Amino acid sequence: MIYWIYNSLLSLSIVLFLPALPLLFLSGRRFRQGFFQRMGFYPRKICQSVRGTRPIWIHAVSVGEVLSAEHLAGQLRERFPGRKILLSTFTSTGNEIARESGAADIVIFLPLDHPWIVRRALNLFDPALMIFLETEIWPNFLRMAYRRGIPTVLLSGRLSPGAFRRYAFFRVLFSRVVQQFVAVGMQTEGDAERMSSLGLDPRRISVTGSLKHAFRGATDGKERDNGEVDLPSARKQGRQVLVVGSTHRGEEEILLDVFLFLKTGFPDLLLVLAPRHPQRFTEVERMLQKRNLRYEKKSQMNGREGSSADAIFLDTLGDLPAFYSVADVAFIGGSLVDAGGHNLMEPARFGKPVLFGPYMTNFADVAKEMKRKGGGVEVHGREDLIREISALLTDRGRAERMGRIAYSVVEGDRGVMDRSIALVSRYLYP
Repeated sequence: MIYWIYNSLLSLSIVLFLPALPLLFLSGRRFRQGFFQRMGFYPRKICQSVRGTRPIWIHAVSVGEVLSAEHLAGQLRERFPGRKILLSTFTSTGNEIARESGAADIVIFLPLDHPWIVRRALNLFDPALMIFLETEIWPNFLRMAYRRGIPTVLLSGRLSPGAFRRYAFFRVLFSRVVQQFVAVGMQTEGDAERMSSLGLDPRRISVTGSLKHAFRGATDGKERDNGEVDLPSARKQGRQVLVVGSTHRGEEEILLDVFLFLKTGFPDLLLVLAPRHPQRFTEVERMLQKRNLRYEKKSQMNGREGSSADAIFLDTLGDLPAFYSVADVAFIGGSLVDAGGHNLMEPARFGKPVLFGPYMTNFADVAKEMKRKGGGVEVHGREDLIREISALLTDRGRAERMGRIAYSVVEGDRGVMDRSIALVSRYLYP
């Protein structure tokens, strides 16, 4: 009965949405891209390439999860060389990154979670196993895969307190949905407890850690601290670098004003600004222009050196971790506004001191550990940012100590890939 209600509401939403389709198609490429795939219609070439192979299907919703999926896919290729890898994404930017990475044999858009559409996709691809990353819980996908005997596994599972409250509000549905997972590997003990509270048998729950710890090998920051990005002679000139990553609307104005203030005391300071969403690149660039900042766009640098720019505007995808590797101080966006925060483990892996705002619900456990041990500092606005960044730029010893602590917080979980692959291997044969 509860699935009937869910599917009826879903069907009604699709019908009501149809009149708006022409407007969305005219709104931009990101709305048009992948539309037919989301409706369950895939190019014949894609279908033929996986027909009869029973691939491993990995779903990674957007860019951050795609980067984690790259390493996972590589390990799965080594362990199961006879299996093809099918990687699906939900966002167009994630899809582009997945295609460029070459991590999977086939890259597609995830079809909508409507029973007719899901049934068509499962018939076309007939996966041997489905792996969902982080917080992806799709009722019809899980139910239909379960009925077809396709095991579904959640890896790098994350269930923040806020997400748990939303799922728990519809507990009558999601307590049944999560029972379709054959196994889940959660990031932390807190995530595991919340998944159990949602209704999954604790015997199916493991704490495997975050696959973002394993991304690109999680090597020591000292080993990877140079040569990965084209900073225009900044490091050679001894300039200090502030990297501001994954920012949201409402944050750039604060951070740019902070940077301009800091420039009075640190005239050689270089800002690297990376908005979270590509569709906001034009909006953020106007902010740089309005403040008369001299900036270089990453997409136009092409390795050029000798620039005296105040800022590098990171208008490309997938480059942020490399810029974290050369930072003196890193700030995590999505945390000064209520967007849940983003991955503070990326700069920590390179041994960098980390600053973040009060809204870190997506990474609450790691943020708490960073604050407790002293590898990260929570800031609440302009004054906090100026004070903390100034202190770290002035006292290199303190910055290095914070960076070492931040690294130790994430370095302790380097077995995450082994644990994840071991969990998956229970349900696959070579």
